[in-house]
Amino acid sequence: MPISREYARSLFTDLTQSAPVPLDPDELLHMPGLARHGHVFFGDIAVRCYKHKARWMYDERDIRRAGQALAELRLDLHDVVDIQLPAYREFGEGDAEEGQRVDWRRRLVSWMFGQARYKAHDGVPYEEWSDDWRRIGPNGLPGDLTWEEFVAASSRYRHSQNMAGTRPLQLLTWSGERWLLPRAYIELLDRWADREEELVSLARVCSSCGLEGPYWGGWRTSTSMGYVTRCPPCSGAAFQFYTGHLRGVQYESPRRRSTRADDYLCRLCKKRQASAWDHCHAHGHVRGPLCGSCNTREGKATPYYFLQLEGSPLHLLECRGCLEERTLPRRFHLDVVRAHLEQTERHGRCRRQPYARELEHTHGVHRFQLECSGWHAVSNWTKDITASEVAVLVRAFVEAALSAQERQPSSGATTGAG
Repeated sequence: MPISREYARSLFTDLTQSAPVPLDPDELLHMPGLARHGHVFFGDIAVRCYKHKARWMYDERDIRRAGQALAELRLDLHDVVDIQLPAYREFGEGDAEEGQRVDWRRRLVSWMFGQARYKAHDGVPYEEWSDDWRRIGPNGLPGDLTWEEFVAASSRYRHSQNMAGTRPLQLLTWSGERWLLPRAYIELLDRWADREEELVSLARVCSSCGLEGPYWGGWRTSTSMGYVTRCPPCSGAAFQFYTGHLRGVQYESPRRRSTRADDYLCRLCKKRQASAWDHCHAHGHVRGPLCGSCNTREGKATPYYFLQLEGSPLHLLECRGCLEERTLPRRFHLDVVRAHLEQTERHGRCRRQPYARELEHTHGVHRFQLECSGWHAVSNWTKDITASEVAVLVRAFVEAALSAQERQPSSGATTGAG
């Protein structure tokens, strides 16, 4: 029987009141592994997520089985052993996949050193930074980090307090020489790591051709029935390319409602099946079909970062109203200005690109603060931009995007806004 996430959380909480392992039932609401493999973990128990009538839900039988198993788990708090933490390591772009793999010991080390580094660098000029935060103190933590600070910082962020739906810091102890955890809990986390790797490996495989995709789930697509894995060639073969036939059509029109978005390939990433028709809220015009990930980026992500995506300005200009007015939706305006200031403003002779953010908006003037933290003391300065200057910069941004499109060679599918 399908049950809502809220009811699943309430039922799971009741069933696990006597569980010896500290659990976080809110994982059932947040579903941290949903896109990667479609399950929520509590220890080594994977609870599958289902999509029913466009809503993510659970099977009540799965929740009851998981709750009962965790309530009956045996954990001797006096039988503790050294968890043998690995040395801290920073991962670069070349080994990004290795850094994403499930390794709870390495993750715990990353929590510790990440917070130690933040404490050491917070408010300190760049040229005074040192590597002292890497030194292990007498309390087993790096730098000058205290246990109270570590716990407090971890409690503020879900990703740095939970492992497999459990809270390891509530069981972790320092012997004076080693970090210890209950033996049964260590075995539980080891089984979780193996099980999650299995599910991720299965979810990486294209459902059409069997080709294995990226570890982070780049081929996973959210559909009305749940997540499906398809490689870009199979997606391109299975779904139509959108050719702009709804350009200028209102989102609420019968013509749009009679056309399914999931018959098309995502117009923006061109890798996944579309799941929704994106539209301009200012003019009401359809922009095109987007997959769940791209649609979320357009509607909820910071506009500044959405504009960095390839093809994103032209996608916004699929709205006939924005195109004719040579503008973008208002929520993107200040991020266009911010990007312009970062590209053009410099601190003296410093060549580093500064960071810009809006400080205030008074009497039609937007005041931005720019911060340069290059190889010298951190320097801040402000820049005032009037409303008319904002409009000019947005129009220039639009014209540049349209000019770049005209210079591109013609392709089989129509991707422009013209």
